[in-house]
Formats: sequence, C-alpha cells, structure tokens
Amino acid sequence: MPHKNALPAPVLIETQEALKETAPRLRQAGEIGVDIESNSFYAYSEKVCLIQFSTRQQDFIVDPLSVKDLSALAPIFHDPGVEKVFHAGEYDILCLKRDYGFKIVSIFDTMVAAQALGLDALGLAPIVERRFGVRLSKKLQRADWAKRPLTPEHVEYARLDTHFLLPLRDMLKRELEQRGLLREALDEFHRQTLVEPVSKTFDPQSFWRLPGARNLQAQAKAVLQALHCYREKKAAALDRAPFRILPEELLVRLAGEQPRSMDCLRRVKGMSPYLAARFGGDILAEIEKGLRSPPVEKPPERRETELWDGPTRRRYEALRGWRRLQAERRGVNPAVIMPNEHLRALAQGPRASKDPALWLTALSPYKRETYGEELSRLLAEIPPAGKAFFRRGRRSGSRNA
Repeated sequence: MPHKNALPAPVLIETQEALKETAPRLRQAGEIGVDIESNSFYAYSEKVCLIQFSTRQQDFIVDPLSVKDLSALAPIFHDPGVEKVFHAGEYDILCLKRDYGFKIVSIFDTMVAAQALGLDALGLAPIVERRFGVRLSKKLQRADWAKRPLTPEHVEYARLDTHFLLPLRDMLKRELEQRGLLREALDEFHRQTLVEPVSKTFDPQSFWRLPGARNLQAQAKAVLQALHCYREKKAAALDRAPFRILPEELLVRLAGEQPRSMDCLRRVKGMSPYLAARFGGDILAEIEKGLRSPPVEKPPERRETELWDGPTRRRYEALRGWRRLQAERRGVNPAVIMPNEHLRALAQGPRASKDPALWLTALSPYKRETYGEELSRLLAEIPPAGKAFFRRGRRSGSRNA
C-alpha cells in the first residue's frame, strides 16, 4: 500500500451529475468503506456535511451541502450484496437514517471487530498506525465541517478516514475467523443496522447532570434551572451547540455567585466580554427569575425505578455474573457476549411480562439460539425476595461489567 502522501487525489463529488455517475461504480465495487463528517460540535441541529467512500481503487467524497438529492446512494446502502465497512459506525448509521432515510444493511464495523478481538486501542488512528505504519492526524476531528469552501487539508483528512477500512476489514475478519468470533461480530453488526434516530427533546430537569449542580444551595439550583432553560432556547434559535452559548461550568458558577449587575457579571470567571455584551442582559434577567422561583431541593424520582424492584435488580446482577463467566471462559470482552442494554431488557422481562416466551425478545435469533435455554432457566430461578443490589433511584446498569 502506498504511503498516504503518495495516494492519488480523491474524487470530490459536488454536483448531481457527478453523483449519478459515481453511484453505480460504488455499488459495483461489492464492498466500500464509509464514514461521515457532521457539524455536531457547532450546531444545535446537527447535519451530515460530508460522506466519504473508499473502494479498493479509489476514494470518493460526497458533499451533501452541494448535492441536495442523495437518493442515488439509497440502493447502495440497501443492497445486501454491497458490504459497507464503518469504524464505530452506529453514530454514522443514525445520522444517515435521520438525514436521508436510508435503510442500511450488510455492514462490517472495524471497531466492533477490534473490540471482539480484545485490542487495547479501539480508535481508528492507533489501529491504522499499528497495522499500516501510517499516522493519521486528528487535528481536524472537531472542525466545523459545514464551512465552505473545503480546504485541501480538510479533503485529505476526510479521505483518510475511509482509505484504510477495506484492508483493515480483511485483516480483522481473518482474525475473527481464526478465533471463532466472527458469528458474534456479525450479530453485533446486524444489531447496529437496526438502530433508529430519536427526535431531539430537551428535559428541563437535565440541569441536574451539570458538574457541580448538586453542590449548589436550593435557591441557586432554581437559578441554574432558569439559566439552563434559557441557554437551550437561545441555542435552538441561533442553531449553535449549547456549550457555545454558555459553557456548563460558567452556568453553574453564575448560579452560585448570582451577579445582579453588569459590572458584577463581567467579574465572574469565564464571562468573556463577548458573552457579556451578547447575552448579559438576558443572563441577569434569568438570574432574577430563578431567585423569584421556588427553591429546588432535590431531583424528581426516576420513572425507571418502577421497573427496578428488588427481583429485577437481582436478575440484573445474576445476568452480569453469568456474562462475566462466559467472557472468562472464551477469553473475550464481556460486551462481546452481550451488551448492557440487553442485560437490562432481560432483567426487566419477568417484571414486565409473566410470559417466559417474551423474556428473550430483546435478543437476536443467534443469541436466543445460543444462550436462550440457560438464560430462561437463570431468570426463572431468581427468588422473588431478598436484598436489593442497587439503592432506589440509582440509574440501572450504570456499573461497569
């Protein structure tokens, strides 16, 4: 493989005609590397800003901000005869479904494969450096990909995110086969194709998750909630990431110090002249609003605790223990056996339904066939009473395996 500096230039697709000509070539390739770049670090409503493809002969970059109709790509993503190779592809798949409604089948995820194989570094850059001796720069990882025109540096960075995926896929697939792990990896690949985007909603109570929020006095928490809601509304109106309106640590500091004048506001650590000039009046108004609001003593009870009674928690702990033993026996990461979300669904199954046939519906056909009998027996054997493993209100499944 040639050094990255000797690679032929990628094909940049910026017109409808060019996309129409290129799409059949991608489909005929049979296997393609795929990646996207979005502007999630900058915009409130993120969008796909680039889609990169690599065949074994050529790299392509599609600019969806110039090419408005991407329907020519839909048959490629929906064709089971074309393997789409991603690295950490779940986010990419969610974005492609959200923005374009693509149905995506037949994928290979090199990060999932690396995790199944127990590699100590799962990022694309360290894997490529170790396998191909090429160091990928991550300098533009947080670039604003919605900006145009694209610079040569941005184009080169984007193409290298897919250029090595196909040969890397070949290596990892061979290793999965040699270790008898390909079936587990394929099962996880299929699960990723089933993920669906969820509409973005704002929870006014989410201010509790801000670092330092729980250490504030009750009235200061009411101020923080007012500031947090204001920031969200302003971010949506300006289509900017909320932290680019007001950083989280500044929100908490404002709630704690509660400046009442512009001079005091400017003296708060982290309050730049720009922020004070742009949002200062609104911030002072929201602080006054929070001070007039009822004090906030404690967060509301989590609804999920209704499904996390004592037996449910004991089932979850028993399932984690079962997964740990399976992983030790096979010498793999516990997530290869079963992800946490499946353990949670299994633990809640008997609580949500008395029908044992419904307990395993969260699992894939492969996992039901492989583990179904012993899991059903394990779930049925958990006694209905005993010591709870989690304190009430603790978020389920938050501990690491």
